[in-house]
Amino acid sequence: MSDPLTPLFNDLRAKTLPQVQAPGTEAARRTVHRRATVRASVVAAVVIVGGGAFIVDQRNDYQNTIVPASSVSPSASGVAWTGRADKVEVAAALVPGASHADVMDAFDQDVGIEATEGRYRLRVGCSGPTALPFTILLNGAVDQQSSVDCTDPGEAREYELTMPRAGSVRILFSSVGQFDAYALKLTKI
Repeated sequence: MSDPLTPLFNDLRAKTLPQVQAPGTEAARRTVHRRATVRASVVAAVVIVGGGAFIVDQRNDYQNTIVPASSVSPSASGVAWTGRADKVEVAAALVPGASHADVMDAFDQDVGIEATEGRYRLRVGCSGPTALPFTILLNGAVDQQSSVDCTDPGEAREYELTMPRAGSVRILFSSVGQFDAYALKLTKI
């Protein structure tokens, strides 16, 4: 049995093939342009990632450098005032028996402490060049937002908390207080 469409397709092919044009130079130009754009984008992405990695590495080198307190002052041109060299010890002395002490960097810090049901006193000490804002969360819910006005000689504040059930007390320190040293202790009342 012969296919009745075969002669029709042969006729169509004979009439249309002479009219069909090859892609030509315009299509080749678009292909070359697209490939060059993709190549340039990949090179740019590699340069950006490499540059970012270099900057982060340099930043970490700077943070790990101990700068003597006498060489850092608020008036030093181009140098950030980081406060006293012994600011961690100053903050810890304001909170005897501190369970946690650290220095703020460019990132927010989250300190969690397990607690049973009941009333507590949270003491926060701070030494450094700027105010240190923080949020207190009880079992994931915001309880209080406050800040300690850090100074070189240090400042301490106390906050009363009531845990409705056993869980965690979290203190979220804001990176706005970069270079501040803090110490804290949670005591059941």
